[in-house]
Amino acid sequence: MHKVYCTYLPDGTYYIGYSSKMGEAYEKYFGSNKQILESVKSGEHCYTKETLFESPKKAEAKIQEFLLQWENRHDPRMLNDMINVRLRMSYLKDFVPIEWKPRSPDQ
Repeated sequence: MHKVYCTYLPDGTYYIGYSSKMGEAYEKYFGSNKQILESVKSGEHCYTKETLFESPKKAEAKIQEFLLQWENRHDPRMLNDMINVRLRMSYLKDFVPIEWKPRSPDQ
């Protein structure tokens, strides 16, 4: 299963990511952002993660990740800085994007 998730940091910033990890590996994974990786490695983090989208099709999850990052690109709270999408259009004929907005920092 391919997932799109949002990791929320205590300061109200967030990271939108993709993962195909399952079970405990997915539960322990919060993203590839440098700040997130360093604090997870040190064991000093208080992150929460919300799964936004799941699909058996990798292409659908990757395009959903891209769309959410693109839609939120002007939000100074979003930590994402890299976009990397190269997908076969024929795999996305039945794809329907989700509607989503990040939580406010006080949630």
